[in-house]
Amino acid sequence: MVFSELGNSFGLIRSVRVTYGDHPNLPSISVYFQGCDAIPKCIGCHNPETWKFDNTYKVEFSHLLKILDRKIEQLLISHKVISLALLGGEPLTKINREIAYLLARFVKEKYGESVRTILYTWRSFKELLYLDIPLDYFDEFVLGKYVKEYDTGSFPASKNQVYITKDRLLPILQGLTEWGEKVCQNY
Repeated sequence: MVFSELGNSFGLIRSVRVTYGDHPNLPSISVYFQGCDAIPKCIGCHNPETWKFDNTYKVEFSHLLKILDRKIEQLLISHKVISLALLGGEPLTKINREIAYLLARFVKEKYGESVRTILYTWRSFKELLYLDIPLDYFDEFVLGKYVKEYDTGSFPASKNQVYITKDRLLPILQGLTEWGEKVCQNY
């Protein structure tokens, strides 16, 4: 993906708010993206209002950045480390993934380890291989669809979901890539 000028980038953002619960240990500035490309949708999703792709939620990156920066600065006054939680809807839909990446990049470059980025997606390990953005600026991930029958009542929300750090995820993705290349060479 060739990234556009920061000021011209936009995403569909439902809300930005301070939460306690979108990260397993840290208070969060949670960015709820509008629009979900999962088919079928997760039955029992706690945010079905975020499913529809609705341009009334279109927000320019520069405006979103001002809101986010202000909230991070305020939360860091009382906490040594916080998180930026990207969830939805779906942060990795085609229309939202550039801004999700840019938000994570901005936060990591400005705040370093004072802000941990956590990305929620219905996607699996394999599906992450086909994204057109790097995953370097995301520290933690919650992967997999929510399944109501597997509800945990805690974190992550259902037993089938995987909570994984970037340090553990990237070698898995590298292994999948290498395995795929070997399989293709044999055919």
